[in-house]
Amino acid sequence: MRLTEGERKQAEANRLAAIAKRKALLQSSSADIHCQENQSHYWRLAKCPKLANDNAQIPKRPQDSKSMPVSSTQLSKKFQARLEICSPDTFSITPKTLKGCLYPGDEECLRRLGDVLSDVMHSHYTQDSGGRKACVYKLRDYGSVLSCLRKSKDIEIKEIPHLTLRVVETFSHCFVAGQWRPCRPEHLSDEDVDELITKLPETLLNSLLPFQLEGIKFGLRRGGRCLIADEMGLGKTVQAIAIAGCFINEGSILVVCPAVLRYSWAEELERWLPFCLPSDIHLGNI
Repeated sequence: MRLTEGERKQAEANRLAAIAKRKALLQSSSADIHCQENQSHYWRLAKCPKLANDNAQIPKRPQDSKSMPVSSTQLSKKFQARLEICSPDTFSITPKTLKGCLYPGDEECLRRLGDVLSDVMHSHYTQDSGGRKACVYKLRDYGSVLSCLRKSKDIEIKEIPHLTLRVVETFSHCFVAGQWRPCRPEHLSDEDVDELITKLPETLLNSLLPFQLEGIKFGLRRGGRCLIADEMGLGKTVQAIAIAGCFINEGSILVVCPAVLRYSWAEELERWLPFCLPSDIHLGNI
């Protein structure tokens, strides 16, 4: 098959275009190789020349004081004295380690605490939750202990939170005296508590166990503001109903419970408070 003149010219143009394209690719590849050689030559020139004197010493960069290791002799033998409530009328002082300080040991810390608090009579020794030995002092001496500890520069103090201390001090008087003393406006005296209990139905009072009756008195003394944390099956529901029944004349009672227990609470209210009619109990969902 013979090619026409137009086809022959087109084939020749394609051949010349392919040759030109190949030359362009060869030139670009050679340029890249030359550039890489220049770069490697540049980095070779950038290297530091060898020192003429082989015995010359290269000065070392000064190390940061923070990164330098500190010997145990340079660490401060400071420790923390943690003050914690351990009973209604006592508090404990436990030595604890401090970050960045060398802990002297429990015996040494207790000896230092004894020297600092030599003017305050401690009650006894005990152990904290971690098994460490701690000094126990009377709560009435808290101010004296704190002032003595503040005089020592080697002891860091972790005080009892002010609100916690205030609450414990308020109720510690009742513990020391062995009898209940109202200390807030909503608190009730034992006489008022006994009067409220007599208003409960006899069927409810006769079915109460001694610890349940004591739990009801505990809640009534505090105006009904309490947390009943007995184990399951010990009668928390009947205690709560009895406390609420004593304040039934002050307004409605709101019981918040899981939805599956709504009918159980309604049955218990009807059982223990006969004056509470089914029409008085309203069930709802939140």
